[in-house]
Amino acid sequence: MSFRILRVIVCCVGVLLMHSAHTSAQETLKDPTTGKTSHLQYFIGLYSGLGINLHTAGFGQLPGFPSCCTEYKDNTSLSPVFDALIEVPIMQDLRIQGRLGYTGLGGLLSTQQIIGNEPVIDDGPVPTATRRDVIVEHTLDATLPMIVFEPTIGYRLLDFFWLNAGLRGGYMLSSTFTQSERLFSPEGYTFTDGSTVRNQASGDIPGAVPFQFHGVLGLGYELLTKSRISLVPEVRYYFPFTKIASVDWQVQSFQLGVSLRYGMYTPNDPVVIRDTAYVRDTTVVAKPNLTNDNIFLSSSETAEESRDEGDNRFTTTTITEHYIRETPRPFKPDVRLKFVALSTDDAAIPAESVRVEELDVIENYPLLPQIFFAHNSSALDSSRQIILDRSQAQDFRAMDLTRDQIDVYRNILNVVGYRLQKNPSSSVTITGCVDNLDEEKNNKELARQRAETVKNYLVTAWGIEGERLKVVARTLPQNPANPTTPDGQQENRRVELSSDDMALFEPVEFRDRDLTVSPKVFNLHPTITNGEDINSWDATIRRESSVLLTSSGSGQPTDVRWNADTNGAKPKSAKPVIGTLVVKNLLGQSYSSSDTLNVDYVTLQLMKSREEGGKLVERYSLIVFEFNSATLNPANQRVMERVKQRIRPESKVKIVGFADRQGNPDYNRSLAQRRCEEAQRVLGLSDDRVTIEPVGSDRLVFDNDNPEGRSYSRTVHIEIETPLR
Repeated sequence: MSFRILRVIVCCVGVLLMHSAHTSAQETLKDPTTGKTSHLQYFIGLYSGLGINLHTAGFGQLPGFPSCCTEYKDNTSLSPVFDALIEVPIMQDLRIQGRLGYTGLGGLLSTQQIIGNEPVIDDGPVPTATRRDVIVEHTLDATLPMIVFEPTIGYRLLDFFWLNAGLRGGYMLSSTFTQSERLFSPEGYTFTDGSTVRNQASGDIPGAVPFQFHGVLGLGYELLTKSRISLVPEVRYYFPFTKIASVDWQVQSFQLGVSLRYGMYTPNDPVVIRDTAYVRDTTVVAKPNLTNDNIFLSSSETAEESRDEGDNRFTTTTITEHYIRETPRPFKPDVRLKFVALSTDDAAIPAESVRVEELDVIENYPLLPQIFFAHNSSALDSSRQIILDRSQAQDFRAMDLTRDQIDVYRNILNVVGYRLQKNPSSSVTITGCVDNLDEEKNNKELARQRAETVKNYLVTAWGIEGERLKVVARTLPQNPANPTTPDGQQENRRVELSSDDMALFEPVEFRDRDLTVSPKVFNLHPTITNGEDINSWDATIRRESSVLLTSSGSGQPTDVRWNADTNGAKPKSAKPVIGTLVVKNLLGQSYSSSDTLNVDYVTLQLMKSREEGGKLVERYSLIVFEFNSATLNPANQRVMERVKQRIRPESKVKIVGFADRQGNPDYNRSLAQRRCEEAQRVLGLSDDRVTIEPVGSDRLVFDNDNPEGRSYSRTVHIEIETPLR
């Protein structure tokens, strides 16, 4: 039997060798339409074949089952084989394969045996027991179906031959047997029980090994088609590593079969052949702020187009570039400049010139005979007073002070010292006060120190004899501010100056020529065309060599606002005002424009010659109304007498009343109204000769964070305007 199997194998190999001249390995596939080549990834398929099992038996009896067999002979059996497979190339000539399927190892074991002097029965007309030599046949029919898993590795010997080697593992689904012993010869005899068969048994094979392992060696021939399907006739040999059972029983196998496989292919990565094409265009643009031509890439667009030819992919990249060539553009903006007058609500009004009229102005700045100190301090440098040394005091003149009420107040000790020098018979009482709270509670010693500090300054800086300066100490002032508020407490920490000689505390009077301007506000208005390249601008308003205003900025010029009524800007002659605008680009190139505003300057002499009449304006501030009071004190009564003498029948009088920030606004307006009416009463003016304006605390005329500012805010301003002919 084994020889016949070997002959079949040899014949199959011969057929495969004959066919090898007419086929080729299907490692790759080419699409006839596109010409693309795909390479093999793996095969999946089915296998069917015939298994030839060679049983090698070295036993005669299964344990536990009686048998007189000495040893079974080797035998051969056939079984079908079915597998599902997957095969994966790992190298050009090397593949791994896995199979999962069904096969069987079962078969019929038999042997004949001569038994001498065996008791038998002659099955004749008259059964007769006798002894004689007999031939018996022992049979053992085993059923061994098995699920197998078979991993192997294949190596290409020639173009189409593959040698496989590996391992097969199997699990026996069942392991049953049937055995018997049959009287084979001579004929016409039975065993003593009258039967020709004895020692019959069946059941599970004792000691069966369910897991079977075999080494695998195979040879296959790859028959390829032009499609993905291929056939592989093959022969395989399985040599056992395990026994069938505990007895000496092994099965080796040959398999003849064929695999039907379907190849899974992946297209080859194309060979990319690249080409690049450029498309360029240039736009010429005239641009400001350039000295030389400038070429730059404005935008770039990339488009890619591909076409496949066989295994080649031809890719063309088209780069479209847009360039801009900038050429210098001359700096020639159209700039026009014009003075435009503005009304009080900032509306434009016609004005070709500004009119300036001279006024004869007398201003009186009253003295506040109070020196305020810091909390719990008697140092004079905490009082905001301007302190002079002896040499500086010798050069002091009240008329040299600026026309500023607070500046006059800060020099009150210097004004009093100056007047004491000029009036040797006059004397001053210096009264020190405290706020009578916390550290200053009943602290008359601190009050005295404050008064002594003022006295020492008048003595050392101004050389006033000490006997002319009387020092008095008290707690709260005679007419204190509100001691319950921080503002009132600050005002009560003071030194008060008083004297029988009221001339010491007369207001400081300034007489000057003042100017009225109309219109008061102008815009220097630029009109720009073709000025996109303007980077910066500078505007100047000047009269002769005097610069009245400068302004600058970046980008496009804007209106420049000029207030002609401020002290530094008021024209003081008929010379015109010239506005100039200079614009520049980034390169520093410039272009300018200007406009002239004529000045109609009218002096007092000119007004008189024209019989237009000038004006004498006198301004008086009455201080200090006491806190929450509308009563004029003696010092203010003295000032009012002077004011009364200055009023002419043709004079226009205006009284404006103010209050400090303490109290609510409605009450402060009422208080200001009473102060205005008190001033009108003392001046003896009828309602048709005076204009009253009670401002109260709606507009604070001085900084109310300081005690002197609040004191000066408790006032009325009297303005007398008298025509001059």
